[in-house]
Amino acid sequence: MEQKLQSYFNNIASYFKKSKSHSIGIDLGGNNLKIVELQKKGGKIKLKNYALVKMEKDLSRRDLRYFSGQIVSKILADMSISKKDISIAIPSYSSLMTLLEVSGQSREEIESEIEYEASKYIPVDLSEVVFDWQIIESVSMLKKVGSNEKENLDQKTDSPALKKSKVLLISVMKNISSEFQKSFQDNNLSIESIEVDCFSIQRALLGKEKKNYLILDIGGKVTNIIGIYKGQILFNRNIDLAGVKITDLIAKSLNVAKERAEKLKINQGFEFDSEIVVKNILEPVFDSIIEEAQKNLKEFEEFKEESLDKIILSGGTAKVRGAKDYIQDKMKVEVVYGNPWSKVEYPKKIEKKILNNSPFFGVAVGLALIGLEE
Repeated sequence: MEQKLQSYFNNIASYFKKSKSHSIGIDLGGNNLKIVELQKKGGKIKLKNYALVKMEKDLSRRDLRYFSGQIVSKILADMSISKKDISIAIPSYSSLMTLLEVSGQSREEIESEIEYEASKYIPVDLSEVVFDWQIIESVSMLKKVGSNEKENLDQKTDSPALKKSKVLLISVMKNISSEFQKSFQDNNLSIESIEVDCFSIQRALLGKEKKNYLILDIGGKVTNIIGIYKGQILFNRNIDLAGVKITDLIAKSLNVAKERAEKLKINQGFEFDSEIVVKNILEPVFDSIIEEAQKNLKEFEEFKEESLDKIILSGGTAKVRGAKDYIQDKMKVEVVYGNPWSKVEYPKKIEKKILNNSPFFGVAVGLALIGLEE
């Protein structure tokens, strides 16, 4: 059992036994590669270097893994970064997250039950995946327990409220992480940590906050819909509907180049003077994202019992003008832009530029923060 239950919530091989003073996070997802280099000095986390690099070619997901080490090695050389130990993220669409209900009380009982249950949800032999689990504090566990009892849940093993526990199970094919690792090794680089990108985004945007959030990470090719319940990821859903699709539709509708369509999308967005773009492209795409988000919230009883505190926007397509107000109007919940730099000190002279590009850097900052925070 121990060989199968490798850690994803604390990074695949639990590399970080102690805090660090320097780290690099690299987000290989989407159409751009994002690099963040952080350093910890005097108890403060400071930005040492960062970059947003447009991919020269539209690589397939497999080719991206195969060439990742070569791409990263070249960019690090161009940035004069000598450090070779790097944290990277596996895209959420390459993972499987499932919420299970188990009755085991001890860790050993829960592990045994999860191994049995996992085979029902993971469509391949368990020897081909790496997976881990995390108990979720759910309403169903606590609704019958008084406030005094909540403080003593660990001791009350005979309590009816503890008969069932909700567990988040996450799995990733071993070949995905091994392909990244081989590519990096072939280019004299070392992967210090690998984690699924939704955990990186949560670390950067929310840290240890214990409220209820919905993160809409709207990137270039994929939108991640992440449900956070009392500070824990409850679900992560992906849809192949994001910025590239919008750009392609605008380019085709207006008969303009994709570069021009991209600028119109971001800079004019819902304030576009073309009714066709707003009504036939932007609204249907964002409506589909909103509909998927609402559907997922309704599936979980936790969000039926308690309302969302906020919706947080992340990803490059979150910058579309008017998108925040449109989502807020539709979902009737306060919508804010996530700021991955909130825990990081950076030179005042680059503040405007760095905040303008902040939607792109949620994953990279979250990766770079591993091991630097207390």
